[in-house]
Amino acid sequence: MATAKLTIKRGAGLTAKDIALAAGTAEAQSETISVNIDYTKLTKGEAILMLEGVKQYIQRAPWPLS
Repeated sequence: MATAKLTIKRGAGLTAKDIALAAGTAEAQSETISVNIDYTKLTKGEAILMLEGVKQYIQRAPWPLS
C-alpha cells in the first residue's frame, strides 16, 4: 500500500519547503486520509491555514507523492 505523511509545524511557513514528506502508516481501510491535530496552543485559524498549506502542497507536488 502506498502511503504518505505530510507534516507542518505551527509557526512554519506554508510553502513546500516547510512541509515534511515521509512514509505514512497503513490505515485500517485503504484510500483513507487521517488528520491528527495537536491543538494544545493551536487556534482554529492556525489549523485552517496549516491545512490549506498541505492542500497547496498536494496540488503542486508530483502524483503519487514520493
